[in-house]
Amino acid sequence: MADFDGASQAFLAWLRQSGAEISPKIAPQDLRDKDAGRGVVATQTIAENEFLFRIPRSTILSVENSILSTEIPAPTFAHLGPWLSLILVMLYEYQNGNVSNWAPYFAVLPQSFDTLMFWADDELAQLEASAVLYKIGKEDADEMFAEQLVPVIEEFANIFFSGDPRAQSLAKEMRSSRNLERMHKIGSLIMAYAFDVEPSSPSAKEVDDEGFAEEEEDEALPKAMVPLADMLNADADQCNARLFYEKDYLEMKALKPINAGEEVFNDYGPLPRSDLLRRYGYITDNYAQYDVVEIPTDLVAELLSKEGVWREERLQYLEEQEVLDSGYDIVASDPFTLYESLSPELVVLVQSMLLSDEEFEKLRLKGRLPKPEKMTGKDAEILCTIVRARMAQYATSLEVDLRRLEEVPAEDAATPKQRHYAMAKAVRIGEKKLLAQAEDALVEKMARDGGATTKRQRDVDEEGDVDMGGTGKKHRA
Repeated sequence: MADFDGASQAFLAWLRQSGAEISPKIAPQDLRDKDAGRGVVATQTIAENEFLFRIPRSTILSVENSILSTEIPAPTFAHLGPWLSLILVMLYEYQNGNVSNWAPYFAVLPQSFDTLMFWADDELAQLEASAVLYKIGKEDADEMFAEQLVPVIEEFANIFFSGDPRAQSLAKEMRSSRNLERMHKIGSLIMAYAFDVEPSSPSAKEVDDEGFAEEEEDEALPKAMVPLADMLNADADQCNARLFYEKDYLEMKALKPINAGEEVFNDYGPLPRSDLLRRYGYITDNYAQYDVVEIPTDLVAELLSKEGVWREERLQYLEEQEVLDSGYDIVASDPFTLYESLSPELVVLVQSMLLSDEEFEKLRLKGRLPKPEKMTGKDAEILCTIVRARMAQYATSLEVDLRRLEEVPAEDAATPKQRHYAMAKAVRIGEKKLLAQAEDALVEKMARDGGATTKRQRDVDEEGDVDMGGTGKKHRA
C-alpha cells in the first residue's frame, strides 16, 4: 500500500513540476478493492463545467515531445504511422529508466495486463465463435514489429541505445521473444490509455457540426499518452468528465455535478463488451447495451447456396452499392427490434438474392436497392436460418451458459484463469442473447406475414415496377 500511494504522490509532484494544474477537489485513490486499480475521486463537491486538471501539451508522452524525434528523421516516423511511432518512443523512454522525463509516470502505469493478447489458449477457447478472436491480431503485430519497428531500431541503434557500446547487439536482441513481449505490453498500454490528440491549431483539420473529426482524419491523428487523464476509469452510464483540447494544454472538465466521494469517470464510447475485454482486459454490465454479434458473410453465402438462391453474378452490383461486407452485425437495442438491431445491409443482401432475374434487372437499371423495412416472410425465413446457423457455431447453447452463469469474481477472490473464463462466458452470453432475440423477432415476423411459405408480395409503383429503394450505411458500434 505504501509503495502504491508513494508512487501516486511522486507522480502528482512530477506533474505539478511539469506545469500541470490540478484541482484540490480531486485526488487519485487506490481502488484495487473494486478491481479498478488507480482511479480519481472527488474530495469536495464539483460543479458542472468546473475544471479538474490541466496538462500542458509539453507534458504528454508523444513522438513530438520525445528527444527521439529530434534524432530520427521525420519521414521515418511518418512511415511507421501513429501507432508504431508511439511504441518506438515509449520503448526508448522505458529503456532510459530514471533518466527519462516520464519515469514517475511510468511508475503508475500497469505492469501486467488481462487483455486478450495475453490470454492462454484454453482461455481464448472460451470465446470460440466470437468474432473478437479475429481482432486480437497478435501474429500480425509480431510481423509488424519484426518487419517495420525493429529495422528502425537497428538502423538507429547508436541513437536508441545512446552511449552504450553494445548498441548494435542490443538492437539485434530486439527480435527476441522477450523484447517482442515488451512491445506487446507497450502496445496494450497504448490501446488502453492513449488518446488521439487533436492538434493545437483547430484549423489543422476539419470537424463536423458537433465538433468531431471525420473518421478518416481521426485515424491519422497522432497518438499520445496523457498523464492523469488516463487514470480515470470509464463507465458508460456514469461518465461525468471529458477531456478538452486547448492550444497549450489539455483540460479535463466535469460534465455534470460530482459529489464529494464520487469517482470521476471518463467514457470509452459505445464499445461492446467483447471489445472492452480485448482492449482493456475487463468487462462491465454497463456496456451490455453496446453488445454486438457478427454474422460472417461466408456463412451467409454458404446457407444461401444451399437454398439455391446465391447469385454470384449479382455481387458486383451489390459491391458497387456498398452492401457487401466481411460480416454483418446484430446490435443491442432496447426494446429489441429487427429494424434497429439487424444490419440493413444483411437484409438487403438476402432480399437481393431472392429477387427474380426480372426484378433484379429492373432494380439494377434504376440503381436502386430493396428496402429493408419491406422484409417479407420469406426474407425472414432465410434470415432466421442464418441466425440459427450462427448460434450453432458456439460450443455451448445459451441455455447451458445461463444455467452455469456466475458473476465475474473479484481479482482477490479468484485466479486469473477463473476470471478469464467468467468474462469470456459473459461475452458469449451477450452475443447469444442477441441471436436469440433476433430469432424470436424473425419468427414473429414470419407468423405476422402468414408463414414463411406465403407468396412473396411486393408493392408496385405507378409505372408498374417493383417498389425498391436505396438504404444508406448504418453506423454501428
